Amino acid sequence: MYLHRLELRAIGPYPDLVSIDFAALAASGVFLLEGPTGSGKSTIIDAVVFALYGGLAGSDASSDRLHSQHADPAVEPFVELVFETGAGTYRVRRTPQYDRPKQRGTGTVKQQASVQLFRLANPSDVAGEPMSSRIPEVGVEIGRIIGLDRAQFLQTVVLPQGEFARFLRSPGEDRRKLLQSLFGTQVYDRTADELAARRRAVQAEVDGADDRVRDALNRFAQAAGLDGADESAVPSTVASIRAAADAAAAVRAAAASAATTAAEHEQVVTARATALGRRAGLLARQTALDEDAPAVDDARAIVALGERAARVAAVADGLDAAVLRADETTATARAVRDRHGVAEAPDVVVGRRDVLADDLSAVRHLVAVEDGSAARRSAIAEAVATAEQLAGQLVARDAALDARPAERARIVEAARTAARTAADADAAAHEVTRVRSLRAELVARDHAAQRVTAAEQTVTAARRSATEALAAERALRERRIAGLAGELGAALTTGDPCPVCGSTEHPSVATPQDDHPTTEAVDAAGDATRRADQRLADAASDLAVERAEHQRLVDVVGTVDAAALDALTEAADARVRAAHDAAALVLQHERHRAEHDTETGRLQRERNDLDARRTVLTSTAQADAERLDTDLGTVAAARERLGALLDDRPTTLRTAVELLDERLEAYRAVVQADERVAAATRARDDRRAEVARVLDDQGFADVAAARAGRLDPGDTERLRARISAAEAERAVVVGGLAEPSVVAAADDSAERLDLDGARVARERTAAELDRATGAAASAADRADAVDRCATEVTRATRARDETSARSRAVVRLADIANGVTAANPTGITLGTYVLMSRFEDVVAAANDRLRGMLAGRFTLETSDERESGSRARRTGLALAVHDHTTDTVRDPRSLSGGETFTVSLCLALGLADVVQAEAGGVSLGTLFVDEGFGTLDPETLDDVIGQLSRLTAGGRQVGIVSHVEELKQRIPERIAVRRTAAGGSHVTTTV
Repeated sequence: MYLHRLELRAIGPYPDLVSIDFAALAASGVFLLEGPTGSGKSTIIDAVVFALYGGLAGSDASSDRLHSQHADPAVEPFVELVFETGAGTYRVRRTPQYDRPKQRGTGTVKQQASVQLFRLANPSDVAGEPMSSRIPEVGVEIGRIIGLDRAQFLQTVVLPQGEFARFLRSPGEDRRKLLQSLFGTQVYDRTADELAARRRAVQAEVDGADDRVRDALNRFAQAAGLDGADESAVPSTVASIRAAADAAAAVRAAAASAATTAAEHEQVVTARATALGRRAGLLARQTALDEDAPAVDDARAIVALGERAARVAAVADGLDAAVLRADETTATARAVRDRHGVAEAPDVVVGRRDVLADDLSAVRHLVAVEDGSAARRSAIAEAVATAEQLAGQLVARDAALDARPAERARIVEAARTAARTAADADAAAHEVTRVRSLRAELVARDHAAQRVTAAEQTVTAARRSATEALAAERALRERRIAGLAGELGAALTTGDPCPVCGSTEHPSVATPQDDHPTTEAVDAAGDATRRADQRLADAASDLAVERAEHQRLVDVVGTVDAAALDALTEAADARVRAAHDAAALVLQHERHRAEHDTETGRLQRERNDLDARRTVLTSTAQADAERLDTDLGTVAAARERLGALLDDRPTTLRTAVELLDERLEAYRAVVQADERVAAATRARDDRRAEVARVLDDQGFADVAAARAGRLDPGDTERLRARISAAEAERAVVVGGLAEPSVVAAADDSAERLDLDGARVARERTAAELDRATGAAASAADRADAVDRCATEVTRATRARDETSARSRAVVRLADIANGVTAANPTGITLGTYVLMSRFEDVVAAANDRLRGMLAGRFTLETSDERESGSRARRTGLALAVHDHTTDTVRDPRSLSGGETFTVSLCLALGLADVVQAEAGGVSLGTLFVDEGFGTLDPETLDDVIGQLSRLTAGGRQVGIVSHVEELKQRIPERIAVRRTAAGGSHVTTTV
């Protein structure tokens, strides 16, 4: 990642706009950021980190110091950074949270933080493509673009004061977290976790497989009828039970064959006896049919004659009806012509009907026009009157609208006056809060005074108790010393040397006193004294704390008393109430203004509606009057046309139409009567021709002969039923006698058929089959159950063996990956093992630079042992410093300030090199080192500057933040920060 340009304003000590071109500064590789202590050098680093991550560089730094106290409060603070990565060129602009003056009234309002991220075509692109303006989304995008979070950025790109030495001194577990995030080795930890989960899963599978084998063996033993069974007995048991089932099946097959033979014999004997009886019955029915055959033939002849006569009679009946209908229609038509007075020929009447119908159709619709003319004239007059009324209402609405603006101005001015009073709400609320806080502190001061008094009494009591306990302990010790001779004498036995004089003879042994204190009593008194002293110390400490709190509250409250607080409270509450009332009044005025505007809009809409309605009514009335005149002219022309067809001239069109409608109806009635006569005549002639044809077809001389041969319907049905019954019986008898079994029965006799013997043989063999079937089914079921259980045993055993074989590899691999001592004596997990390789690369890169510094005295070494003083598991990432001068290994925390700076810098540079060299790693094109150079002697400073200069050979930018004077002589490119007379700072860039 490379920095191109940084701009900031109203940030830290910089009230004005500051612009820094890092690309120009880094043209030679190394540039210096210098200035006096506290002038604002680190603020520039903070601005870079804030622009990218929304936080500051130092771990303890607060973002509250971002907004400049030297800038105008109305000026918006911001930081804008243009940077480039492998993903492209971007510009990010952030503003911190700050308090700005209110736009109306007094006081301030908190302005929330904001951010904008743009993708640029090139570093000089001033517009760019907006990507996001939401803080969470920009944070995610920045992490994706740079590839580092804030903590990683501070370890590899920006090395602030005291921060980049933390990696050197941190314990191995902290190094593991940082290296894991930098090199993306979380996958190995997830792999170890997955292997552990799989280990638990396969172990559970092995246990489940063992349980399934035991369950299968138990079910096999139950199916085989055994008390118990093992895996070796399964095959032999299955073979013996299957052999018994096969033998029972053979017995059942033989019994089934015998039963089938007996059943078939019984069926044959029964069928032959049935056929013999059926043949005798069919022969008797055949004899009866032969005797009744002549009578059936006579019935067939009678039925045929009756059917032919019925066909002729039906057609003759139709002819009679047609003749009658033709006579009736002719008489009806003559009566209709007489009634209407029409004597012309039919075709003449049809022509007159059509002409008159056309004339009436052309003018009939004008009758409604004539009838509605009076209503239309009335409607036109009403429309004209309504338009005049609307014109009057329109004048009234215009007058009301002209008076509305003055009333609205009065409401707006009242609302503005109330708003000025309500603007004092925040200040009044702050004053109420301050007075309440002061009252609470006044109450707390009184309570603190009471606690001080109580604490003093507690100290007095504790001091008295401590004095008494000390006196008791001293008395016990004095008594024990005084009676020590008796204690020694009580411990002497004859022949033992005296612990005082060494003599083995004890002529006068001292005896202990009755109240001689024991060691336990003295120790208990000492413990009591120590507890009393501790209570005294605790009470004294509590007293000091209470006195300090009481004094603090006295200083805060000062000379304010309850009466003064009451007055302040009343005044603050009055200000709050006045502001609150004014705010309510503002809302009321705003509501009145909104209502006034709503009413004005309503009046304006009503006025526009009235104007539109008046215009529409006027134009509509004019158009309707013109159309009415045209329609009345058309009606008059039609009335004259129809009057020519009548004897008397009609006064209205409706009268003419009604008279001609009556004439048209007469014509229509005559035409319809003539058409019915013609149709009836044609039907009569058609019927006569049909009767002649049917008489010839059926063989009758005339209609009377045919009608004489007709049968009664009851006789016809009776004869047909007799014929059908005889034909059906004949078919049944002939078919039955042709059946093979009936034909074969001609050679049988009842004496040769033994039905009872066949039935007895069938019942005996069926009973034997039932017994054999039951035995075979039981044996087969048992054998099938045993086979299924044996298959389950085999399947469960095979699954158990496969699970065991598979689980062994998984268990061992999981134990190795998770550092289980039984499989992995080193106790180092897979993720840590991978990080150790990366860490060794980091240490090697650091040593490569460290050899050229501090006269080659130190090198860094890694270890897989625990960190000193740590109870955590071995991370394999422990770090030590090898001092080649004394050939000793030292803890990094034992280095001096300059040594720590140099070693930490080399370690940080090595870490950055390895991260950049990793496949898919992050490109680190810019490096900032913040302070620490003041701890170096000139020779070591030369070595450090030389190592930093080596970084620029690969295109890196190195910025050194320092106030060391010697660096100004070595590095020409610089950013100089100086304080101004107004208290802020300004920046000068030298390229």
